[in-house]
Amino acid sequence: MNHLSEKEREKTPNSFQLFMLENITLRSGIPEDLEFLFVLKKATLKEYVAQIWGWDDAFQYTRHQQTVNPELYKIIQISGKDIGCIEVDQRSDTLVLSVIEILPIFQNKGIGSKLIKEIIERGKNENKNIMLQVLKVNHKAFNLYKNLGFVTKDETETHYQMVYQI
Repeated sequence: MNHLSEKEREKTPNSFQLFMLENITLRSGIPEDLEFLFVLKKATLKEYVAQIWGWDDAFQYTRHQQTVNPELYKIIQISGKDIGCIEVDQRSDTLVLSVIEILPIFQNKGIGSKLIKEIIERGKNENKNIMLQVLKVNHKAFNLYKNLGFVTKDETETHYQMVYQI
């Protein structure tokens, strides 16, 4: 018999993961998504922001209300349920993955990888490199990007700037 190793089984999507990956849709963000986007940001980034700058809920909420335009985002859905967001800024020679956030319960299911691979394909079709930045303390995201072929191009005190070279 030819059985998968435990490590291979962990990487093999189960039927629920396949269902999720086949049922991912993106819809345009609307002003009413502002609250969802804050809940999402808090769920996905609070622990990392807190490590660097501290997290003050009132400050973060006010800043979010003042700086986030939901209409620039695509809302990630599975079977019509909002589970995340993505923002890709198209520049003349580059695609910038500005934001990708997925509710923790839906992380590590291949959703982010699938969407980033689609952006990479778009970059190849348009002959544009893909740029992003990630908080240095967010090791999970950094490793995901690295495993997808992004390399560190530069860094600040708090972030790595990464590029997928086409």
